[in-house]
Amino acid sequence: MAPAAAVAAGGCSRAWGGGGGGVGGAGGGGRGGELLADMEAVEAALRKVGDRLGLGPDQAAAGIVRIANNNMVNALKLVSLNRGFDPREFTLVAFGGGGGMHAVALAAELGIAKVVIPADAAVFSAWGMMMSDLRRDYIATHLLDLVADNAAAIESTLAETEAAARAQFAGEGVDTGRLSFRRFGKFRYQNQEHTTEVALGDGAVTANRIREIRSAFETGYEREYTYRLDAPVEMVGIHVTATASVGRVEIRRQELGPESAERARKGARRVDFAPEGVWEAAIYDGGKLSPGMRFAGPAIVEDAASTVVVQRGNEAQVDGFGNVVIHIHA
Repeated sequence: MAPAAAVAAGGCSRAWGGGGGGVGGAGGGGRGGELLADMEAVEAALRKVGDRLGLGPDQAAAGIVRIANNNMVNALKLVSLNRGFDPREFTLVAFGGGGGMHAVALAAELGIAKVVIPADAAVFSAWGMMMSDLRRDYIATHLLDLVADNAAAIESTLAETEAAARAQFAGEGVDTGRLSFRRFGKFRYQNQEHTTEVALGDGAVTANRIREIRSAFETGYEREYTYRLDAPVEMVGIHVTATASVGRVEIRRQELGPESAERARKGARRVDFAPEGVWEAAIYDGGKLSPGMRFAGPAIVEDAASTVVVQRGNEAQVDGFGNVVIHIHA
């Protein structure tokens, strides 16, 4: 299992992010339990749905959650299995106010062994936006056979695109010395419709690199479509990303403290972990969790804007960055 670092994959690490917009506690009200939910109104709405289906309100609620989880599992399959990646090799990063409510169930369904809930998960997207470099993507269509004689034409298209990017950033007052580029080509077997994008690396595209580029295309094509062909390959276009670095806040790892999470425990209540059943769950105040603390499910973590659900049999630990790391046991 490769570890996840923030929202980006580093080295051999792989990570997916999934978020939700819900806020508040699972059964304990919003804003970390400070606001009480109108449970009578909730039950009335669920009863109205259930009556049409011949179900009680609890069964209707469980069905709604199950449908939502299945939709999210299908979305995760689109970016994993459908692209030739095994979800079991990944760590699931779940953010947003409601991402942590579904993450463990989704991971269990996909065979993922570890879930990471970032610190301040409810504003993780906004934090990521503020920490992101300035980036633009440039795409140009240029149909060429992938042969050595066309290497100079491919390189010329890439160089022209990079020059246009420098001019645009400079026109907006960005120091072009801070720019870096990543080059990609979109390739396909001749006369096919679908393309596969291949990273072209930092060096110039020369005749000597055409065989290397074709090999990378065939590897990616086979991963996505499960086969490769003995057929000519053509380039459909190029894709260049231009990135200008910005100053960032440094995140420092904190020392791990005591493992006991009793200081953060608010109490306990019965929680329906459908379809696993109803269990007495420990309730933790997310604002009081600190690096090093450990706890086991069934548990709920509530803070002012998000909720984390840890099913029975799974273990959670707060790492040195304040992230809640949940280990899924089959």
